[in-house]
Amino acid sequence: MAENSPEEKFTPKTGLSTEITLWLLRARGQTGIRNPNFWIIIGLFIVFTYVYYYLLESYRDIYIIIFFYPLMYTAIVYRMPGVIVSGIVFLGILLPQALLFSQDAVFLIRAIIFAVFAYLVAAMGAVLLNYLEHHLEAYEEIITLNEKLNEYIERLQKTQQQLIQAAKLSSIGQLSAAVAHELNNPLAGMLIYTRLMKEKLAKNIIDKEKLQSNLDKIESAIEYSTSIIHGLLDFARQTEPLLRPVTVARAIDKALSLTAHQIKMKTIEVVREDAPSQSLVVADFNQLVQVFLNLILNAIQAMSEGGKLTISLSQDNDWVRVSVRDTGYGITSENMEKLFTPFFTTKEEVKGVGLGLAISYGIVERHRGKIEVQSEVGKGTTFTVVLPAYKGEEPPNTAKK
Repeated sequence: MAENSPEEKFTPKTGLSTEITLWLLRARGQTGIRNPNFWIIIGLFIVFTYVYYYLLESYRDIYIIIFFYPLMYTAIVYRMPGVIVSGIVFLGILLPQALLFSQDAVFLIRAIIFAVFAYLVAAMGAVLLNYLEHHLEAYEEIITLNEKLNEYIERLQKTQQQLIQAAKLSSIGQLSAAVAHELNNPLAGMLIYTRLMKEKLAKNIIDKEKLQSNLDKIESAIEYSTSIIHGLLDFARQTEPLLRPVTVARAIDKALSLTAHQIKMKTIEVVREDAPSQSLVVADFNQLVQVFLNLILNAIQAMSEGGKLTISLSQDNDWVRVSVRDTGYGITSENMEKLFTPFFTTKEEVKGVGLGLAISYGIVERHRGKIEVQSEVGKGTTFTVVLPAYKGEEPPNTAKK
């Protein structure tokens, strides 16, 4: 069922019965002799009194019903106060005929019964109109509040768009500053070593070992700058994955094989806790390997003095979960919110670029998944990648166009 858009106004449905009801409710007037309804009611009572006493002498007990109309008119215009006053006037017109002129007890009883009946009907009409009027006021208030709500929603949407735009500009500014800072250091180093070599060559002082050392440092700075640029490009491109059914365990094996040397050098124990059955997801194999590679490298660098790396694979109905758990130094609560921010890194001993987690987050998000993080300072961190399980459906980018 489609939802109403915020721009749609809440308007009441109208019909003949609704229009009549609204006319009756809006016919209510203010008290006072300047109100035309007051003189209409007085005129009706005068005319019907003349008709009752002088034109309908033989049928007074039947035509007494004509007084029902001014009573109802009074109920519509003045509600209960008007009914009370008009009821007294009605009795003042009716009783003299019954007591003085007719001298008939049956006629008197009939007149009183009809007067009470007419009074009760008029009173019920007044109460009903009051009830409807209160509902109409509440209804109109709801419409007014809804219109105000629509205005607030529109203003909120505009404010939200402005905040999003401001956040984008702020992110671009922060990203630019981070890129400039990260590239400035290696470029400054390359410039220093280049000038040193130029000075040595100008003086014909050639120390091959020193020259080789400077060239190695320049090469290292260039490689570091290249890794920053490549990582930034990977983050910015948001490359659409080539989706196909992938065995998750194979992607984990590939990532572990690429990090086997670092794991061995750090004397890290690797523990695999794979699900009994092969779990499949619809994913880009290379991008999935990149995610696991980044998480494993992150865990290795968090365990500078060795430790235990546990990789668990499980499937729960529609979701496949891969957890990468380390026994490193953990992440503080203030850093948890910045983990997936480009160029943010907590690695002090190992110089990191700070794009691995940001890239991994983008890849997992494009695979309609999510990354969960749990960490305790001094005990370690667990990154959990959650992806939709493959159920035999056709991957999106293999469908016929």
